[in-house]
Amino acid sequence: MHLDMSNVRFTLRSPKQENETPIHLVYRLKGAKLVYPLKVKVVPIHWDKARQRVRNVAAAKNKQSINSLLNDLENKVTSFIDNCIVKSTPLSKGSIKQFLDDYFNPISEEEKSFFSFIDNLIEKESTRVNPTTGTLITSGTIRSLKGTKEALKKFESVNYTLSFETITQEFYNDFVNWCNSKNYTLNNTGKHIKNLKKFMGEAVELGLTNNMAFRGKYFIVLKEDVDNIYLNMEELISMFKLDLTENPKQERARDLFLIGAFTGLRVSDFKQLTPDNIIKRVGSDVMFQVETQKTGQKVIIPLHPIVSSILQRYDGKPPKSMPEQHINDEIKKIGKLAEINEKIRVAKTKGGMKVSKMIPKHDLIVTHTARRSFCTNAYLAGVDKLDIMAISTHKTESSFMKYIKVTKQQHADRLAAHPFFKYETI
Repeated sequence: MHLDMSNVRFTLRSPKQENETPIHLVYRLKGAKLVYPLKVKVVPIHWDKARQRVRNVAAAKNKQSINSLLNDLENKVTSFIDNCIVKSTPLSKGSIKQFLDDYFNPISEEEKSFFSFIDNLIEKESTRVNPTTGTLITSGTIRSLKGTKEALKKFESVNYTLSFETITQEFYNDFVNWCNSKNYTLNNTGKHIKNLKKFMGEAVELGLTNNMAFRGKYFIVLKEDVDNIYLNMEELISMFKLDLTENPKQERARDLFLIGAFTGLRVSDFKQLTPDNIIKRVGSDVMFQVETQKTGQKVIIPLHPIVSSILQRYDGKPPKSMPEQHINDEIKKIGKLAEINEKIRVAKTKGGMKVSKMIPKHDLIVTHTARRSFCTNAYLAGVDKLDIMAISTHKTESSFMKYIKVTKQQHADRLAAHPFFKYETI
């Protein structure tokens, strides 16, 4: 495949203005368009559009140095692209942009090293806006990436020096075995593999490596379903009826949790509710209106009577925010006070071995239990799946049905209540 140098073009940002305007390098790749602003400017009347260079006129400032820069850039970019094609290195807008960034601000070999790259990537992620939601990448995602970096560092200290080129099938097998030796759960090991694939994907995108082993069929993101519980209506009501006035911290944790359990909001949303989230239209019920942090979607949720009662307790306002870990700590104690003591068999793969044990249900309650409880209880109560999904923001019915905790018997009981099964033949 031959690439004509004409694919690299130079244009003006504002060709019709009278004053100086920056010159842009433009490159088109498979329908995509890269526009890279240069730090040189020219007066539009001194620009030769056909030649894409500064005219040779006395009034044009720095014409020789600017044209020399443009000539060098055109040659260097074209040479970079041709080399990528010859070496079968993936080519993208990102890799060309990285090449140009390196051209103007060369990156040291240390900065290109495996762990330095990961550090820089995590730093950039912490200030990056998710294009889907328009919000910053969540702190949970950043913690996850940092955790993977630390796991890789520990693995390296007892195995071999890591680089972009050592991420192979052999590495994958060794890393999974090492995670098992550390008694990691299967999902924890899978999380690290998923994050490592992200690191390597970014490195390939930026042209730092052409090692594609991480995309092989054996480089699997390990994952297993965990026995996540939900609380039924009786259990939630028993929590609600507890008198916790002597322990304000527990009371607030309980009330925040119950708001989650009757709205379906994620903890990142229900612990941050303010009076601004409460809406009331003339002649209609009070509702919550929330723009969810994770998906950026706006949801409007009717208030369950229990939620309305909780708001009254706080003078018509949602309870003040509380750190997620504090809610997790307190809600287990509250579950025990509410006598949610059913023994649950919990099975998971840990250290490469499947283990199971019986655990009191109250010890399994976490903030996410609230959201799962809402979806499951609403479904069992006969609320239409699509109506629940409009609140939970699940994208497909299949993902929603995997999410809720409903037994075959409960499915059958719900179906039996449908008018179809109540039809009496003549």
